[in-house]
Amino acid sequence: MKTGFSILLLLTVSITRPASAQTDADVLRFSMLNYGSTARSMGMGNSFAGLGADFSSLASNPAGIALYKRSEFSFSPMFSNRSIDASFIGKDVNDNFFKFAFGNLGMVWATSREKSSSPWKGFAFGLGYNRTNDFSGRYTAEAGNGKNSLLDNYLEQVEGVDPDDIPNYFPFDVDLAWQTFLIDTFTSGGDVYYYSALPFAGALQRKSLETRGGQGEWDFTFGGNYNEMLYLGFTLGIASIRYEEESTWEEEDNMDTIPYFEKYQLNQNLKTSGSGINFKFGAIFRPADPIRIGVAIHSPTWYTLVDEYSTSIRTDLQDGNIRDYSGPVFIPFDYNVTTPFRVLTSLALIMGKHGAFNVDYEFLDYSHGRIRPVDRSFSSDFNPVNNALRKKYTASHNLRAGIEFRADQLRFRAGGFYSTSPFVTALRASDETDLSRYGFTGGIGFREKKYFIDAAYSWSQQGSYLQPYTLNNQTTEGITFKQTDNRVLITVGFLF
Repeated sequence: MKTGFSILLLLTVSITRPASAQTDADVLRFSMLNYGSTARSMGMGNSFAGLGADFSSLASNPAGIALYKRSEFSFSPMFSNRSIDASFIGKDVNDNFFKFAFGNLGMVWATSREKSSSPWKGFAFGLGYNRTNDFSGRYTAEAGNGKNSLLDNYLEQVEGVDPDDIPNYFPFDVDLAWQTFLIDTFTSGGDVYYYSALPFAGALQRKSLETRGGQGEWDFTFGGNYNEMLYLGFTLGIASIRYEEESTWEEEDNMDTIPYFEKYQLNQNLKTSGSGINFKFGAIFRPADPIRIGVAIHSPTWYTLVDEYSTSIRTDLQDGNIRDYSGPVFIPFDYNVTTPFRVLTSLALIMGKHGAFNVDYEFLDYSHGRIRPVDRSFSSDFNPVNNALRKKYTASHNLRAGIEFRADQLRFRAGGFYSTSPFVTALRASDETDLSRYGFTGGIGFREKKYFIDAAYSWSQQGSYLQPYTLNNQTTEGITFKQTDNRVLITVGFLF
């Protein structure tokens, strides 16, 4: 049995999960990207796949690099604040997490051959880093629960199991409760029965989680300009992942009404790291001077990841002893995650020297993601996970739009975006908890012949839902989240 903390992931990417039991949520978490952005792109809602000549093109539509007329070096520091409102059994708690990072850093080398008789009027090569995801966050949810306990879930798992087999079957969760007497046995009529230290519930339950890390990508992009009408580009992406999670689950007799029980705290730590590779192909067609039509295809990203996992527990049963126990040393496990492929289309309108408008539509199907072990002898163990991917997830549609106005050297920008839920209809608990995402952006820029400075602000919101444990014959309470992100991005660039 590998159920670990018995967390049922319904509508959240921030999960606590068992060792040696990768889940469908791995694919979801590492597939829901925010493209590495410049302040110009972010100010327009990250809708830039048809306009090009911006460093964000390397990650979205590589054909955009072919519109560069001059070489450029740019970097984009980012300041972000993630606020999470958690609601559990009618009680609300808010927490904030502030972070500094780089949105991107890189260079584009462009050559122009406008006077050449060749139909190829220019080429460009770009190299740089784009940040594609941020996992930083923190929340605490707590409430009194007079109906059930996580220990009830443990009792269901050990039913019919010989006590001597508990350490082998449940080394990272139930065994910790067993070793610290949170669950125990009594004998009646020659039969062995299990019971818990919370037979009638009534404890204060508290879930705390802090996550860190992110995803990024080194992009190597090459593009060409064919007769100022067709722009083509190709990107080789070298992606990386670092995800860290520290989680605690506590139950406490805060009202001093439960005999022989004070509290316990279950701690879990997870680290996931690895790298992958992907390819992007893009084209921008200009049928007339003010119109640009873009299309890009992103291959899946093929990741090789490794997990490190540890668990421990501290228990106080009011008998004068504080019991600490740790799970066994976890042997890191290598596995592969394949994210879904993406198709992106765009339409851009150039309003002469007055500005530009762009709209992007992106399609991907999360049910096409897969997870497999590096050691193929364990492949059958992953069949349930991949079946869950097919059943739980569906196609997602991402829409982004933005506009830019120019006034001499100044630029004024605004935009917005919306992403539909990755879950099938049956799993969308409500419009607030289905992982759909929406937001608004704005920005300002200043451009000179040899340098430019842009600043942008982005506000976004997303709901999610976590059920800490489930019971066979009883409804359990879940935690509802509302995540709000505020980001400020500044891009400084030099032209040469």
